[in-house]
Amino acid sequence: MSGFLMTGRTIPAVILVGGQGTRMGGVDKPLIALSGQTLLAYVVAALRPQVSQIALATQSNPEPFQSFGLPLLPDSVTGQGPLTGLGSALDWARREHPTASHVAIVAGDTPFLPANLIARLLTANPLIDQCSFAKSKSQIHYSTGVWPILPHVKLEDYLEQDNDRSLRGLAKKIGFNTVEWTDNDDPFFNINTPDDLAKAERRLKRL
Repeated sequence: MSGFLMTGRTIPAVILVGGQGTRMGGVDKPLIALSGQTLLAYVVAALRPQVSQIALATQSNPEPFQSFGLPLLPDSVTGQGPLTGLGSALDWARREHPTASHVAIVAGDTPFLPANLIARLLTANPLIDQCSFAKSKSQIHYSTGVWPILPHVKLEDYLEQDNDRSLRGLAKKIGFNTVEWTDNDDPFFNINTPDDLAKAERRLKRL
């Protein structure tokens, strides 16, 4: 049974794929191949049974991601980092999923997401106006969590009043809790460098 049915809440998800990928030579990291599939394909496969619908928050040119057949949310502004993708996700969720309380956000370069991610995040988050984030190896993953679609601190107001352009900064204003995974292999391991990609290849072989 899918995560959103288990919780009784219909939760859409947006995958952030608009990063610069500078440490990988400036490529679109989610499109990098890992054992014959793109990183993004692994993320989509992990999320699809857990949520009601998936969209992709892209840079201003969404063309490289059209083949996935998912709704594309291109950046409308630049210079705000992942907050731009979050803004697109919140707008899309309000418009297309008006009965949802939260929208899930994950990064497009995390190929080992757990099958119980969304269910655990929602179960630990009974408050309709708070965030809930994954935690592993003593690290909070602000790009892997659920965000209230109608937060009491609006993104637009935050951008006008605060110079911090991080997901963490906004999350602290809204309020959040965390859910910890204690697996030996970090399920939120993300691919930033060629060495990370090699580690992911070895991990897949073990699995």
